[in-house]
Amino acid sequence: MSGKIIRNAVALMAVIVYCSCSKTSGVRLDDPSKTPPADTSTVPENRVDRSALLQLVNGLRSRGCNCGTDKMPPVGQLVWNGLLERAAYDHSKDMTLNHYFDHNSPGGSTPGTRLDAAGYSWTYYGENIAAGSLDEQAVVLGWLNSPKHCHNMMDPVFTEIGVGRYNSNWTMELGKRSSAK
Repeated sequence: MSGKIIRNAVALMAVIVYCSCSKTSGVRLDDPSKTPPADTSTVPENRVDRSALLQLVNGLRSRGCNCGTDKMPPVGQLVWNGLLERAAYDHSKDMTLNHYFDHNSPGGSTPGTRLDAAGYSWTYYGENIAAGSLDEQAVVLGWLNSPKHCHNMMDPVFTEIGVGRYNSNWTMELGKRSSAK
């Protein structure tokens, strides 16, 4: 492993934050006919290597890994979702432009409200954030070496992923859509 990746991962450990939430049945009553299909479109201004991110995270998920002291079994693959990517990119940009680093913005938005605003009808979501001069491998490694972030990436409930980076701020959104009943 290169010294640059190790230095970046160590620097990242001081600035990564984790969040995972769910909605209970009955809290959100979406019209299934209005639930859009999985969106694989991309955010043109988002400068991430989507393929590398999917390969890195799905590689972990397919093999299983240790999240701190917890042995995580292999879980299903994630698919890229453009709505999650949009929410992730917008949050990274907002953190940069408004000089904060948190899941909750000074303006009051939360991960759930940002996913709603992007049009992602969610049942579960997880959000990881990071800051630093990192590439895709370094940011995923940093999240892997943080037990809560690792648990987010290995959670079998999640089926979709989107990652956004603006300058040195990164946001990973993981989600499971509301199902039609």
